[in-house]
Amino acid sequence: MGADKEIIVALEFGTSAIRGIAGRKKTDGTIQVLGIEQERTSEAVQRGIIYNIDKTTQAITNVLNRLNDHLGVRINRAYVGIGGQSLHTVGNFISREFQAKVKITPELIDNLKDNNRATQYTASQILEVVPQEYVIGTRSVVDPIGIQTDQIESHFLNIVAKNVLLENIQRCMRMANIEIADIFISPVALADVLLSDSEKRSGCAMVDFGAGTTTVAVYSANLLRHLAVIPLGGNSITNDIAADQQMDFEEAETLKRKYGVAFVAAESDNPLMISISNDRTLSENELQYIIGSREEEIIRNVWNQIEPFNEKLLSGIIITGAAAQIKDMPEAIKHFTKSQKVKAAKSLITSVEVAPSVPSTLSGIDTLLALLMHGEANCTAEEEAKAEEEETVSPAVDEPIEEPTTPEASTEPETDNKAKGPNRWNRWTKVWNSLFTEENDDQ
Repeated sequence: MGADKEIIVALEFGTSAIRGIAGRKKTDGTIQVLGIEQERTSEAVQRGIIYNIDKTTQAITNVLNRLNDHLGVRINRAYVGIGGQSLHTVGNFISREFQAKVKITPELIDNLKDNNRATQYTASQILEVVPQEYVIGTRSVVDPIGIQTDQIESHFLNIVAKNVLLENIQRCMRMANIEIADIFISPVALADVLLSDSEKRSGCAMVDFGAGTTTVAVYSANLLRHLAVIPLGGNSITNDIAADQQMDFEEAETLKRKYGVAFVAAESDNPLMISISNDRTLSENELQYIIGSREEEIIRNVWNQIEPFNEKLLSGIIITGAAAQIKDMPEAIKHFTKSQKVKAAKSLITSVEVAPSVPSTLSGIDTLLALLMHGEANCTAEEEAKAEEEETVSPAVDEPIEEPTTPEASTEPETDNKAKGPNRWNRWTKVWNSLFTEENDDQ
């Protein structure tokens, strides 16, 4: 299949919904979005972790079936993003001493990386490794190859998550009969397409305010320095309103979106009275107090993750995510932190086009778009699906059946779609095989 026909598919497992996106990469680097579908979930996924296997599997199937119908293809694989509250970074260092001075070689660096990869964490595993720097004597260098020394200390930042995070994703995808093309760390993928090289180099903190979680990713000198996921998000605020006013979640969410403000310096002397269910009214001051109290808690938790790096963050705090859309969020962050450099993320670095047949807007799906942009391999089996359909068509009884003829040799080389995908798939397969044994799907 030619590059202009290849369709990339990505899935995001969010607290509020499981989303799927299909698109293709054009020769000029532009991403063309061909379809977006979602399945609302309330219990299947919580804070990025799959809790209900059956409901999640059905949601995946529904999303991909709708994309199939929309595009007229058969999706047989998808890229998957990993997030969730168990995702975090752990610093680690591996040191090596030599009896005499030796020249640092690529093989030695690879050996140090392998030793770091072998680090064991209780009920968790390393998903990605970000080399930080290498200390040789009193010097810290990024590229030590070629330097002579009798000792070296290598520093790594390991991105770690609980084993169950991967296990449940793999199981749901298997039950949905969809191959995993590759797995990406969602906040890292988002930062790659949302932050500029200048922002990463000068230092910044990207804060993604989601429905179930808030993710903090700190960058400095072009490297990820810290990643943490706080188990509080926009839904926490909605639940507070619903509980305080004894109303259902949807009504509380509507109130938050329509009247909510992240920070109010002083109460109004003449507050608006808002009509709510059961012929009641709610003071705007009371609503802002509920919202503001939870926003303060979330922001203070965010600041706890950022503060140790604050002096190195010349580009400040960059916010994104659906829950960041509430009014005056930058002002709230400035008030509850020591950072006055706060701005909303403007747009993705890569240009995006939306096909005319796509009814959805691109608002609030930056992570999903980031996953799509990182994909490389074709995720459909269009030709295979057509062949299967042709096989099911029986010739009419009164028509002669022609004898099969030998087709002419094709001038087009055969294409192995899986071979086009990133080489990391083999590593993921080894990780899963070591952790996951086949279980009966009925369990």
